[in-house]
Amino acid sequence: MKYSPVANALKLIGGKWKIMILDSLLSKHMRFGQLKRSLNGITSQMLSKQLKDMEKDKLLIKKISKVETLNTEYSLTEFGKSTVPVVKSLIKWGTFNKKKITKVINNDVALSESSFLQERVIDLFHDEIRLKNLQRKKQI
Repeated sequence: MKYSPVANALKLIGGKWKIMILDSLLSKHMRFGQLKRSLNGITSQMLSKQLKDMEKDKLLIKKISKVETLNTEYSLTEFGKSTVPVVKSLIKWGTFNKKKITKVINNDVALSESSFLQERVIDLFHDEIRLKNLQRKKQI
């Protein structure tokens, strides 16, 4: 099997949430609830899965401490901190290209909505044809 640095890196930090989790943990340790609030739209189940994967991949450490209640805190390992240049480059690229990215995202949403509407119109048209065929058969 051929070694691919990009493919292998993406196996560890790719996907919708991992880069955003890394970004959230760049400067501080965070508890589960804090992380969840910082990641708009992630479910508790998905966050839990991503954190387990990242812990298994040695990108972060899960520290459990007992004060009055159990506190679980997540922080980056040295290996996790080695992703800082990648995350910062992505932030820089996203900031520099904000207008273009927003335009592309908005166009994608508009196209998917337009496509959905077209499919719905076609479905309604087919329903109307079926209805007319049924009405014709009743008349015969």
